[in-house]
Formats: sequence, C-alpha cells, structure tokens
Amino acid sequence: MELATVCNTGACCMKKERTNKDSGSGSDAMQNPVWTLSQVLLATGGRFLSGRTEAGFRRVCTDSRAIKPGDLFVALRGETFDGHAYLAQAVQKGAAGLVVDTTPEKMPPVPVVLVADTLRALGDLAAYRRSLMPDLQVVAITGSCGKTTVKEMIAAILDREHNVLKTQGNFNNLIGLPLSLLPVEFHHDFAVMEMGMNQPGEIARLTEIADPDIGCITNVQDAHLAGLSDISGVARAKGELFTGIKAWGRLVVNLDDKRVRGIARRCSQKKITFGRNPKADIRGLRLRSLGERGMAFTLQIGTNEARVKIRSLGAHNVQNGLAAAGMAHAVGVPFTDIVAGLESFAPFEKRLQVQKLAGGIRLVNDAYNANPSSMLAALETLHQMDRSHRKVVVLGDMLELGQQSVSAHQAIGRQVALLGFDALLAVGDFAETLVGAAWKAGMSKKKAMFFAKKEQVSAWLYEGIAAGVLQPGDWVLVKGSRGMRMETITHDLLEKQG
Repeated sequence: MELATVCNTGACCMKKERTNKDSGSGSDAMQNPVWTLSQVLLATGGRFLSGRTEAGFRRVCTDSRAIKPGDLFVALRGETFDGHAYLAQAVQKGAAGLVVDTTPEKMPPVPVVLVADTLRALGDLAAYRRSLMPDLQVVAITGSCGKTTVKEMIAAILDREHNVLKTQGNFNNLIGLPLSLLPVEFHHDFAVMEMGMNQPGEIARLTEIADPDIGCITNVQDAHLAGLSDISGVARAKGELFTGIKAWGRLVVNLDDKRVRGIARRCSQKKITFGRNPKADIRGLRLRSLGERGMAFTLQIGTNEARVKIRSLGAHNVQNGLAAAGMAHAVGVPFTDIVAGLESFAPFEKRLQVQKLAGGIRLVNDAYNANPSSMLAALETLHQMDRSHRKVVVLGDMLELGQQSVSAHQAIGRQVALLGFDALLAVGDFAETLVGAAWKAGMSKKKAMFFAKKEQVSAWLYEGIAAGVLQPGDWVLVKGSRGMRMETITHDLLEKQG
C-alpha cells in the first residue's frame, strides 16, 4: 500500500509546448481551483460536514507529508497506516479540504466531506475528472508480464505528435491509477494507464474509473496465484478489462496467447490483433538478437513493412513492441511514427538493464519484479547472449504464487541447470528449493548455491570479481519479485566497483 504516500502529481505529463496548470504557487492555484467543493460532493456522493461552501482545491493528495497549500486531502486507510490520524497535520501544511470516512472528533477549520469509503472516493474523483474530458482517448494495459514496458512503448509512440499523460513507474492499483489519472487536463490527447491487480474485481473497478477507449491484455500467465487460485482465475481477472471496454471501443489482442484469444472471443468490440501468428494484424518477423544492444525484427502492418531495432533485450520485448504498435495502430498513428516511436524507446531501471561493472563485467539488472513466465524469459534471454563468456544468475523468490510456490521454484531451478549456466546464486525462503532442483537436474553443488541473506550474495560476487573468477565480458543476471528488493545486490556491486 505504499502508493498511498503520493499525490496526483505521480503521473507523468509528456509533450513539448504543454501547459502545466499545477505549476503555480498555492495562492495562484486557489484563484483558479481545479476542483470546487460542489464537484467533490457530486463526484463522491459525500456529505458536507463543515467549512466554507465556496472552497476550491488545487490537487488531490493522499500523503499528509506532501500536502501543499490548496490541496484536498483524502484520508486513506491501509494495513499499516490510517490517513485519519494525520488530519491535523494535513491542515497545518495547508490542506484546503478533507475527505474522510469517519467524522473527526474535533472538526477542522476547513471543509470536510464524509464518504462511506475513502478509497472508493479517490477512484470516483478520478472518474469524474476523466468524464470532463470527452475528447481524451484513454489507452489501458494489463497483463501478467510486460505491461509497464508496453505502457512506456506506446507512450513513446504517441508522444511524437500528441500531448500524453502516462502513469509513472507502475502506479497501477486502486490508489495508483486514480492518482495517475487525476492530473489530466483539457490539452491532453491521450492518457496511457497501466492496470494491475491481485484480486478479482480490481481490474473491473480500474476500468470503471478510467473508462478506456482502447484495452490491451499483454498476456495471461501464472502470476498472483495466491489471490486468484489458478491461471483460469488470472484469465478471468485480466478479462475484466475487455468486458469493461465500451461497445464502440477497441480491443488489442495477443493472438499468440490462447487465453487472451479466448477472452477476446467472448467480446463484441472491434479487435486488432498482434503477434507472430500469421493471422495477426500486427506481426513481428525475422527476430534477431543484437546482444546487449537489443533486438531487431521486421514490423508488418498490412502492406507496410520495416526493419525495427529496439533497445530492449529478449524476444519477449519484441512481443511488447507489437502490443504497443497494435494500440498505436488502433488510434490511427501512421506507420512511420510507430516505427520511430519504438526505436526511440529506452529501457528503464531494473528491467533487463545492462550496466557495466569495473573490469568489463556486464550486470543485467532485472530486479523490478518476477513471476515464473518473466523469470523464464529472462533466463532464455541471457542464455542467448554471446556464448563465449560465463553467465551467472542471481535469483530471489517469486512471490504471491500460493500453493504453486514450491513447484514453480523447482521448475526454475531445473531450467537454470538445463540451460547450462555457470553459476546459480539463490536467496529467499524458496532458495533451497530452487537450488535443490538445479542439483537434481545435474548442476553441481559448487555451481549452485543458496544464501540466507542478500549481503552474502553480494559478498560472493564481489570476491569472485576480485579473485578473477568473473572476468571481463562475463554476465551476471539479478532477478526476483518486487518484495525481495534484489536491486540492493546490484547497488552494492556498483558501489563497491566504483
């Protein structure tokens, strides 16, 4: 729930010559408020408790520490925090109004709006703001893997000729998406919204809030199984995006994924398909690895065809590029702009990002997140890199897999052994399970090791570099679920290597 500690400036607004109505001082903003009290009441269905009825607000904020004069503070509740405990602090910092779900014991000297559920109210505020922009096209992406990369790719394409609002990072849940959408202004042509979930109904609610015109499900894989039981549950949850798209909207369908095809088959909206399938509208042909420089492939849309180079590793990122091309095609972007946009995309931190250590060792930082499918994709990508240097994989736990946790980690361990990596270092609650499977598959105990702490992994790697066990040109892949914070290993190595 850490996304509760951001304001609606967490979104990224892109485009030259754009206006930024939120850049003025607090007093300037209050002369031209973005929100009136009546709009807040209309959006949330809340009850006005006290304060000035003519009040206006400059932003919606959920973090009392980030309040600026004129903000509307929405007091969210989470497992480890309660915004209602910080009402006085928010007012002291300049909050011009409060949205609460329980009547304060001491009524603050600012307008107070009482709602049944502040989290729902946050979403309702974003939905109302979106409803004021009839010309805005909202592009929504969900999926088990690749959705953040696809979001960045489609934003790179659209930004060439349009004003684009996009989510920053992966602010994609019931808190993050509303905060990403709230800054939308009339000058925006597109809003590119990522949607994540770990429970049924979450994508349906996010779709209700964003009211997208274009929806894409990148794929359906075995992720978030703890909250969704099995992959069929994942498919149903992801499918909430397609079923929630308006009748005249468009679905961008991964024709290479049988579960996505099955979801789309039950929907009546217009469909645009992508993949390597010969029947796809947007196709990727003749894939070739460029090593650490990325991938090359031929993009084919109708009679248009061009050779494209993307600065991202692995065949799965070509698939991500096709998804972005499909959405761009759906909104009428010219073929040449699609090609140029894909080639301008730059990979971002902790997603198969190649960094150089002292002495020429190549560190592949893919520490952002992991599930069985993305883990296998990363292993296959590293395996296909130059065959003349050693390759070490450093793996953390894959989380939220429920009853399939043991079997999933065993499968990864076997694959590491089968691909012939030179060393496996594992850390986490399932590290011994993963390494044990690698041993069973033929990897020696000298090459496959598990550790209790990440600091021990960093020390092993650092000592290996110092002793010459790892040499110039060798590869080290670091990957694990977000909760494992595997980037602490990459940061440690980079700091020690200067």
